[in-house]
Amino acid sequence: MIDEIPSPHQTYTVRFGAYEVRMSHWITEPGIYRVANNQLIFDMPSTWSCDEAKWIDDSTVELKTRLYPGREYCDLRLDLQAGTGTAVRGTYPFANSMGNPPKHFEGSLQEIYRWL
Repeated sequence: MIDEIPSPHQTYTVRFGAYEVRMSHWITEPGIYRVANNQLIFDMPSTWSCDEAKWIDDSTVELKTRLYPGREYCDLRLDLQAGTGTAVRGTYPFANSMGNPPKHFEGSLQEIYRWL
């Protein structure tokens, strides 16, 4: 398992804390840190699990996350230097959720955390 994914110039890093919630069900919680002073810049409320973290540039990261348990996802694009980001939250396309379009949100990192 990958425990950390640093930004291209290693200014920031995404660190993962994993724990088992049920037999073979794992949550991989992401936390984004500034490397120079080990300061937590962004994390997610508990039970959000990160499936993918990809750096766009040294201060912009995209996270693909899902809420456990349930059928919700949230795709985040965070600009850590500006302290802002966008989030798209929806349900996976199962037959009973086709009529629910994803919700979009844009704001500060704190506002995104509260919106989740």
